[in-house]
Amino acid sequence: MTPVTAEGRGRYLREVLGILWPAPARVIRCGRWHHGAADGRNAAEFVIVPSERRAVLLLPRRPRRVAAAALRNYKASATTRDRRKLDTLALAARFGLADVLPHRVRIERGTAGDDLAGYLSDALGHDIVLCLHIGPPRANRKPVLQALGPDGVVAGFVKVGVDPLTRDLVRAEAAALAFLANAPLSKVRAPRLLWHGQWRGHEVLVQQAFPRGQRARELAELTGAMAELAAVRGMTVMPVATSPYWRNLQPRLRALGQRDDAAALLRALGHAETAASATALPFGSWHGDWAPWNMTISEGCALVWDWERFETGVPAGYDAVHYALQQAVRGGAAAGPAAEDMLTRAPGILAPFGLDPAAARLVTVLYLVEIGTRYLRDGQAEAGARLGRIDEWLLPVLARHFQDGGPSRGGTGRASPYGHRPGDPAKR
Repeated sequence: MTPVTAEGRGRYLREVLGILWPAPARVIRCGRWHHGAADGRNAAEFVIVPSERRAVLLLPRRPRRVAAAALRNYKASATTRDRRKLDTLALAARFGLADVLPHRVRIERGTAGDDLAGYLSDALGHDIVLCLHIGPPRANRKPVLQALGPDGVVAGFVKVGVDPLTRDLVRAEAAALAFLANAPLSKVRAPRLLWHGQWRGHEVLVQQAFPRGQRARELAELTGAMAELAAVRGMTVMPVATSPYWRNLQPRLRALGQRDDAAALLRALGHAETAASATALPFGSWHGDWAPWNMTISEGCALVWDWERFETGVPAGYDAVHYALQQAVRGGAAAGPAAEDMLTRAPGILAPFGLDPAAARLVTVLYLVEIGTRYLRDGQAEAGARLGRIDEWLLPVLARHFQDGGPSRGGTGRASPYGHRPGDPAKR
């Protein structure tokens, strides 16, 4: 046996294993025919699915029922086709699939309980077996795990904040879930917060595992839930250019320093200022990353997870344009054309939020500046995130939009959200 070595996802897997099972624990590589000591409280064997270089899951080899449950619950938002595959793999795992897969690691825990599994067992009050999910490269990538009991029942999903950015995000999500637990929502549901604490300087959050649901077929199924969430902390209608949101957006961009992409976003705000002065919008809350892979529909309710970007005080409709863009890109569209199309379709996308066409286009422009600011601040390009290189898609779209006469040249767009007139006093 030799220490784990791999590239790409495999390298990230090795780093995460060192965090979750720190010294004196040992993480060692072993083959299919390795016959070590039996699994127990001080040692366990895991299967890397499908391989080290393309790692997606770190699956416990035993108990078999736990491996089967981990596969069955791997992705609540999976398509029907993918669910059939996962169910088939889960059935195979129940009958020993993990015993024949070749890519494995063995973890010798050293001091039992001095790792994340031991911490969670104490926190949740029963023994925990972990299944690790390996996501694609991005700045906010963090360990995400299933916590299962020895009987295969999923106790919850776990997030671990391991650096300044991800620790802040885990704390923010814990606060959001605590707030949403008592919020008067009927069309959208967030998972229950089961645990939030610190372990070895890392932020640890455990949240409820949602049951499987159906994917939304189209955005129209979700606009009611998005509008309900937008109003969860009240709505305020005001001219954009005098709003706290507008006043804070420019300083956030300037804080990024002297860089061309931040300067381009500031220029876009300058082009939009005339419309921002002439347009009143409703400001409320948004999920921050409402995308097809973060939600399902069950009994007419949107079950939505990943609340780490939840925020109040943004233009109503941000969730809708974010969903439209992410859905198009996930469906295979190039990011630039998808964003162009979103600007064209903005009046239809945002009509359910009470926005007229000019106001809808302004909201969409502001959303593009907002998401570009996020990507720059988080270092998404450096992390290899698919949409992180905003100079390749987002900035050209904004430049063309204003050259063609965007919100700065035509618009006195007015919004009448939820029955409020732009001239009404602020409503909460």
